[in-house]
Amino acid sequence: MNYRLLKKVTIRRIKFLLNPIKDYLFIKDINIRTKYARYYKNLKLKDNYVLYETRDGKSMTDNPYAIFKYLLNNEKFSNLIHVWSLADKNYLKEMKLQYKQYKNVKFVLRNSSKYWKYLATCKYLINNSTFPNLYTVKDEQVYINTWHGTPLKHMGFDIPGQPLASGNVLRNFLSARYILSPNRHTTNIFNKSFKLENVYNGTILEKGYPRIDLTINADKKEVKNLLNMQGINVGNKKIILYAPTWKGSKVSSPRNDVDQIINDIEKIENKCGDQYTVLVKVHPFLYNVAKENPLFHGKLIPDTFDTNELLSITDLLITDYSSIFFDFLITKRPILFYMWDYQDYKENRGMYIDIKELPGPVSTDIDTLLNHICNIDTIFKDYHDKYNSFVEKFCNHEDGRVTEKIVNIIFNQSELNNETENDQKRKKEKILIYPGGLKNNGITGALLNLLENIDYDRYDVSLLVNYTNNQEAISNMLKINPNVRLIFKIGRISNTFLEKYKNYLVVNRGISSKFLESIYPTDMYKRELKRICGISTFDYVIDYSGYSMFWPNLLLTADAKKKMIFMHSDLFADMNKRINGVRPHFINLRGVFTLYKYFDELVSVSEATMNVNKEKLKQYIGNTKISFVNNCISPKKIKQMANDKNELYYKEDKPVLINAVNNKGVIKIENIPFPVKDDGYINFVNMGRLSPEKGQDQLIEAFALLHKEFPNTRLYIIGDGVLKEKLKNIIQDRSVTDSVFLMGHRENPFFIMNNCDAFVLSSHYEGQPMVLLEALTLGLQIVATDIIANRHLLENGKYGILVENSVEGIYKGMKSIVEKQSINAKFDAEEYNRKAIESFYEKLKVN
Repeated sequence: MNYRLLKKVTIRRIKFLLNPIKDYLFIKDINIRTKYARYYKNLKLKDNYVLYETRDGKSMTDNPYAIFKYLLNNEKFSNLIHVWSLADKNYLKEMKLQYKQYKNVKFVLRNSSKYWKYLATCKYLINNSTFPNLYTVKDEQVYINTWHGTPLKHMGFDIPGQPLASGNVLRNFLSARYILSPNRHTTNIFNKSFKLENVYNGTILEKGYPRIDLTINADKKEVKNLLNMQGINVGNKKIILYAPTWKGSKVSSPRNDVDQIINDIEKIENKCGDQYTVLVKVHPFLYNVAKENPLFHGKLIPDTFDTNELLSITDLLITDYSSIFFDFLITKRPILFYMWDYQDYKENRGMYIDIKELPGPVSTDIDTLLNHICNIDTIFKDYHDKYNSFVEKFCNHEDGRVTEKIVNIIFNQSELNNETENDQKRKKEKILIYPGGLKNNGITGALLNLLENIDYDRYDVSLLVNYTNNQEAISNMLKINPNVRLIFKIGRISNTFLEKYKNYLVVNRGISSKFLESIYPTDMYKRELKRICGISTFDYVIDYSGYSMFWPNLLLTADAKKKMIFMHSDLFADMNKRINGVRPHFINLRGVFTLYKYFDELVSVSEATMNVNKEKLKQYIGNTKISFVNNCISPKKIKQMANDKNELYYKEDKPVLINAVNNKGVIKIENIPFPVKDDGYINFVNMGRLSPEKGQDQLIEAFALLHKEFPNTRLYIIGDGVLKEKLKNIIQDRSVTDSVFLMGHRENPFFIMNNCDAFVLSSHYEGQPMVLLEALTLGLQIVATDIIANRHLLENGKYGILVENSVEGIYKGMKSIVEKQSINAKFDAEEYNRKAIESFYEKLKVN
């Protein structure tokens, strides 16, 4: 008996059994996710429970508060139990005391175990922002997202350069049965900036905002008394409310403008203090910083004080980009806009409304603002027409009874009779695609090209993307066609202990037996898909990557007409590929192969690749349909980029390319000679990740042989990867450092390619080599190894030279280019592309 092996297996099994328990006991995040999964699976909804949350539990204010007040004071809804989620323990105790006479009002600490239990059991959930990323809507749950303002500044995907910024907001919207909108402008912004059109299966209730009822119906004397109780003596003077919004690129790190705000308030008080009491309402993101400053004492409105009730006693509002002014319009009192950082804000965030159209003057310096305050009566008359047009456009639903109407729809299920409420266009067929990790590789390139070619009048496309801080992936997100919606997997999956054990077995072994099929944790993956996509549904789901075990498991739970998985290469070879002695794809691909039988169709990226996979993976494919679709390209974009000279520099009047080399943390700038055509050199180029299957090692060896014969030759290798150091060593060993250049990843490789004479593809295997299609589009001569995919694409040598897959073969191919022994047929990129996208559309047809 092999006791060493037995000991090793025993230890592994003990760890398998004990690790989930250890993680549950000592890792808070896992503890919460495990509990929530258990609550979600085992606890039923309580039909009379309503959970409220405002701004991550920071206060009892805004639209949720307005709805709460109405329900609490209405006898018809006396059966409801109201639960408020609050994040601060002291504030929670204070509210408990304030509402202690109400037996049907409860409070829960946000993110506590009890909070997650309420999230899993309350039938009604009302939030003006977002629930945490772990929250998953249940089938019978009614989630009402009230939001918190009419947008002036850009929101969602309209914020430039920040594709991930609104990921959790979109996730919450897609989970909501109802989204409240105060006006048509806001409805349009929801649909456009968060790309809700076609995919959102709930209802946008364009009825007005409950919170504005609080402004219209407020008891002003009571509001002033409440302020006095909180240390803010408003006195008998008129009230100026200064309410700037938060600034910065991230919610997690708002810009600190406290000193600027204090300085401006002092100047306003010095100039206008005889007439006005000046109060300050900072954005919740800045409040904790501001309240620590003693200079705000007696002026700073507590973050827990309802803004709309405060607006009822405000005589003059000063703001910048905050949506607060839209709510204030209903008072018919003057508004001044103080935008001292307007140019910066416009460039970095952007606005939906031109400042010239605003219902009050804009100041960019404090002296102008002070002048406007002193002449407010005249200015208000001057802006009378603009002001009234804003009231008409943005407050057309505000009659003091909005809350009642909203409540009747949600709780009494009264009929929706306004066309704007259910006009979500759902005519397009909806496609959900997992694109892979969006790293710089062929799969990402093929996907970006596909997305450039889809007809968005016919199809609505969502990409299911992993939330990431990886700059490479973010850079590629920014290249995605703007018609495409990004749905982010934010946070991690929740699972019970039993689901964890089941999933561990399935992931590590695949569904390779009847037993593993019987324990497959279907509910866990269904729950996860619902966590990410909410109540949205899709007609087609596609795992475009085909390499990871998690994502096909997720997509297979979708209720779709057709489920497909793509096969980008010889996957059996990829599974067994070794890098530094390790097979990185082995476990994942072995598992993915066992899922093939559950898909409706397996789609290879070329006929040749399909035939290879069909033969090598026949034991996994079984009766599942297998087909192929050729990768798309973007001929127009390729040619445009090929003529973009932004990467070109000059040194001593000679054109050069700049290459930044990171050597053990030290950045060295290299000037690489630019491959100018007809400069006396024959310039070869290769592009692809620096990986064993790409064969760049034998390409360099072949080029070294060629260079000895023909010194007027150069080789440019574009791409990055694990073999970079190895390839550097080969270049040095073969003494070709002055003629072989590792260019790294380039945002625009086509400019370099377009100025070379020939493209060399040295791969040992490929799916459908995109780089050959791109090189052919640019009219380059081609040398390619005679492997199945290359042979098929080049039509047996019609469009390029096919050579033996060896150093000698590649050397001979390049030599024939130097000696001008071969002329390729002209490649029609547009015709190829037309056929490629049509073949993709064919895959979307259900047999």
